[in-house]
Amino acid sequence: MADAVIPVSLALKGEQYANELWRYKNAAGPQQQYFRTGLAAVLWRFLDRHERCIADHCSVPALRVVTTVPSTSGRVDHPLRTMVSVMVGATRDRYRDMLIAAPNASELGRTASSLRYTSEALRDESVLLVDDTWTTGNHAQSAASALKAAGAGRVAVVVLGRHLNTDFGDTATHVERARLRQFSWESCVLCNPHSG
Repeated sequence: MADAVIPVSLALKGEQYANELWRYKNAAGPQQQYFRTGLAAVLWRFLDRHERCIADHCSVPALRVVTTVPSTSGRVDHPLRTMVSVMVGATRDRYRDMLIAAPNASELGRTASSLRYTSEALRDESVLLVDDTWTTGNHAQSAASALKAAGAGRVAVVVLGRHLNTDFGDTATHVERARLRQFSWESCVLCNPHSG
């Protein structure tokens, strides 16, 4: 499993940020590029401010390799890969295609599985693993497991949006508490323990 999971922001079902995280993959034409550029800017700014927090939390001098969680839906060229490997200056020079989804990855259900992905070999390198949306976490945790099985040292997951549905369980109560703390570029869940 990952040594750290850091969401950039909440992505509440039916609200703007969750919509943008859907549209950057599914919109067509100029709209698609608009949403991709916006999310790339969010990731870049967040990492510029907080990647040091993440590396410190993982007890490493730096996260040497950057990769993304691949699609299990058959999407060949996932836009997250393009954002991280081309658009985001904070990650592009360290990006490596490390992970491949197993042929039966989408059939593995809603739990983390070490069988969902395979990874290229690593030699104790620390990895920054980027995902767009965290709902159950099974894809990101499966990817982290595959990276560690391939020899990664520390693996930190940065996720653009922590997807929440306020109709589920006591989520609405947690969201109302979170709304009392305004989003700030100056804090993350690691450098501000009250933000998580």
